[in-house]
Amino acid sequence: MLGLRLRQLGTDTLNWGDLKAIVSCSPRSSALHRVRNSGEHEWHLDRLLLADMADSLRWLVWAKSSDAQQGRNRPEPIPRPGVKSTVERIGSSTSIGSVNELLGWG
Repeated sequence: MLGLRLRQLGTDTLNWGDLKAIVSCSPRSSALHRVRNSGEHEWHLDRLLLADMADSLRWLVWAKSSDAQQGRNRPEPIPRPGVKSTVERIGSSTSIGSVNELLGWG
């Protein structure tokens, strides 16, 4: 693409600053960007919008169901890279005595 070779590294043609600029500013479509950001390179704006539309349609279908009337089985959104799940994780509870014992607050 640029006509440069690694064997030119350290010369006036390609110095270390140039290499850093090439690596950090590589376009999303380049193989270098895909390697550095594996999993995220496929999520361009069009795919993010399509995932949002699919989530919206699934929610609309669910909203008309008997499950929605009872407030259960809400559809999960399509996972996106870099976005944490908002689903509340429910675990088992423990007694105050067990917590005090664990912490050594006897």
